[in-house]
Amino acid sequence: MGFTMQKILMVAMGMDIGGAETHVLELSCELKRMGYDIILTSNGGVYERELAEAGIPHHTLPLHNKNPFNMLRSFFGLRKIIKREQVDIVHSHARIPSFLCGILQKRMKFPFITTAHWVFSTSGLLKYLTNWGQKTIAVSEDIKTYLMDNYAVPASDIKVTINGIDTDKFSENIDSADVCKEFDLGDDKRRIVYISRMDDDRSLVAFHLLQIANRLDNEIENLEIVIVGGGNSFDRLSMLSQAVNLGAKRELVVLTGARTDINKFISTSEIFIGVSRSALEAMSAAKPVIVAGNEGYIGIFDHDKLPISIETNFTCRTCPPPTEEQLYDDIITLMCKSDEQERARLGAVSRQTILDGYSVRRMAEDCVAEYKCLPPHGKIDAKTSYDVLISGYYGFKNNGDDALLWVIIESLKERMPGASICVLSNKPAETQKTYGVSAVGRFNFAKISKIMKHTKLLISGGGSLIQDYTSTQSLIYYTSIIKMAQKRGLKTMLYANGIGPVNKPGNIKRAVAVLNKIDLITLREPESAQELKRMGIMRGDIVITADPAFCLNSASDSRIDEIFRNADIPVGAKMAGISVRNWKEHDISFEHTIAKACDYISRSLNLTCVFLVMQQPNDMNISHNIIERMQCDSFIITEDLSDAEMLGVVSTMDILLGERLHSLIYAAAASVPFVGIAYDAKINSFINYLEQDNYVPLSELNFEALRGHIDTCFNHLSNQKATLAEKAEQMRSLAQQNADMAVQLICGEDDIDTDKTKGN
Repeated sequence: MGFTMQKILMVAMGMDIGGAETHVLELSCELKRMGYDIILTSNGGVYERELAEAGIPHHTLPLHNKNPFNMLRSFFGLRKIIKREQVDIVHSHARIPSFLCGILQKRMKFPFITTAHWVFSTSGLLKYLTNWGQKTIAVSEDIKTYLMDNYAVPASDIKVTINGIDTDKFSENIDSADVCKEFDLGDDKRRIVYISRMDDDRSLVAFHLLQIANRLDNEIENLEIVIVGGGNSFDRLSMLSQAVNLGAKRELVVLTGARTDINKFISTSEIFIGVSRSALEAMSAAKPVIVAGNEGYIGIFDHDKLPISIETNFTCRTCPPPTEEQLYDDIITLMCKSDEQERARLGAVSRQTILDGYSVRRMAEDCVAEYKCLPPHGKIDAKTSYDVLISGYYGFKNNGDDALLWVIIESLKERMPGASICVLSNKPAETQKTYGVSAVGRFNFAKISKIMKHTKLLISGGGSLIQDYTSTQSLIYYTSIIKMAQKRGLKTMLYANGIGPVNKPGNIKRAVAVLNKIDLITLREPESAQELKRMGIMRGDIVITADPAFCLNSASDSRIDEIFRNADIPVGAKMAGISVRNWKEHDISFEHTIAKACDYISRSLNLTCVFLVMQQPNDMNISHNIIERMQCDSFIITEDLSDAEMLGVVSTMDILLGERLHSLIYAAAASVPFVGIAYDAKINSFINYLEQDNYVPLSELNFEALRGHIDTCFNHLSNQKATLAEKAEQMRSLAQQNADMAVQLICGEDDIDTDKTKGN
């Protein structure tokens, strides 16, 4: 639609063989396949050829050491490249490059992100010889902790990613005939392959393997050991291998030196020994793997080793140190005590682990997500041009509205990677940091007016903005923002709104005057279209879509488990989610009724009640009041959860009793059966849109009515889950249309086809 992918400058120390270097290579190639314009600068190395084959330009700079002359040359070289290439984002992957890029970023104001692949010494002045950028990606949880503890990097600025593996390049079906011929590797050999950089701080296990090689040869017939890699320990390893081969009276050990075709060596192995990225690559090739490195020993990888492997990102940090005896015992277990079927099982476990969580596409998508969160260039300027200005109930720590904003921003950036976005927020600094967009105070009308002069589209929504049920002031505010945009020539869009009720004649007149002039109206359910008709808006181009929150992605399972641990919720508990809110029409009987319903859920359905706080601190107070009136034990999650985390929490529930609209949307999106408490017309409108009837109007709330719906819900869980899963998929498809049509407006496409989803 007229927008080009961003140009990313990758900055590394070098591109010789190593885990971090391979990470940079694979990431760069995958981003290139995804359509991003990638250039790379480093001191160079053997991987330059693969970069060239992928169409990725490489610029050589002496970024590999702390020599002052080299650092000065690199500084001016980087500055020249960033200017000449008009780089959109700089992504640095090592200490020296990050230090230099950090200095340049302060002057040139480019978006700057780093990846931390390892932990560094922080003694003396070394602590200050780095810069972790505006956002940081860590390749393991312990590196994230290191960054927080040693550099005070905020947890919110760190994304933990994986060492993504190209599962086609590292698979079982690799032709290795050329390397077998080159090194005379026998067809009948039972081969151990070990791959690592052979430096003093990486090669301990290689020395262990050579020390036990002759013992292994006595136990394993036709054994062959292949050690792949080069470095400052290579000569000592070579001398030791010669002694081993002399003792075996044959070439038992083969040293290859540094190689780039390590997938071929992996494919020749019966078992593999290694750590970090090498271990993951062998796992992708469906090999039984012994995970062992300088910093620790995990051993034979199987299901039971997955938690500690994930925790350390297969680096073995914090694990017991490797020993020759451990290594010997595990090799004998795999090659003498296990049959071919068991080795095949272990290989299958390895391969599936990579497919499930360590693909190179996931690693690249993690980076893209962080790129989208990078702060915009410099401060907000009245002359800054924006594609989109977003108006809504943002900056109030309301989980539902936070979800809407997040999805709107992500959906727009997915379709327009270069989109510039500004949000009207109650807390602009917080919004800017959280969402990686510009933000301005929602009542700073002078600045809003100036910004509108250089903006293409105003999005109003999502949420229930056009209503006077909460207050007339709210409706006046949102319609005034739309009217201001219309006067300044912006395209305007009501984005997946819920409408009404609007009751006062003056408010109806005000809303009609604005909405009749709006360029596009999309609504989250049909009853909102009926409310517009009741108000006198007879447009035929109104589009019924769905709430944007249906497009939200859940946080990781490990993060959800952590949330439950922090709340002391028993592992494996079957749970019912409870979401309530303060509301002007509640009285003391409301708290008693909900408490009684929760006790019923606990006793009769054997579910643990977990209270979900959708808005701090409002929902906290009423939740505690209900808990105090309960007789059964319950839990409350007091953490200030993100929208993705809340969705993940809701998805673990068996049922949900919800008053907050977005608690019900999360439940529907996750196929969790629910019972709604309709304090507002938007609740029954949403549930009706799903073709459900499982709600109780607040005016009719009593224990018997709730119990009836709860029993119906619980007694038909399977059917309800299946129905919700089908509906959720439909809602996701409809919700995606909101962003599609918004982008059409931004790009100046006036003729938007709305026939398929037009409101009647």
